[in-house]
Amino acid sequence: MKKLLLSLYIATATACMAGGPVFAADAGSCYAIADADARAYCLAKARGDSGTCYTIQSSGLRSQCLAEVRK
Repeated sequence: MKKLLLSLYIATATACMAGGPVFAADAGSCYAIADADARAYCLAKARGDSGTCYTIQSSGLRSQCLAEVRK
């Protein structure tokens, strides 16, 4: 079940960012995501803000978020 949820989080967040580089203006589309963890992941990537990753409850997704945003 946890792997399924993590896959869903990643797929949702990735769909939010499809189509190349993400800019701060694209952060508005992240608010359409119902799942709080996936929404925080999307916002962190869109803004380039690693602090937003810490609001993610799923430890695996939080780690992935931090790794990707800090690149």
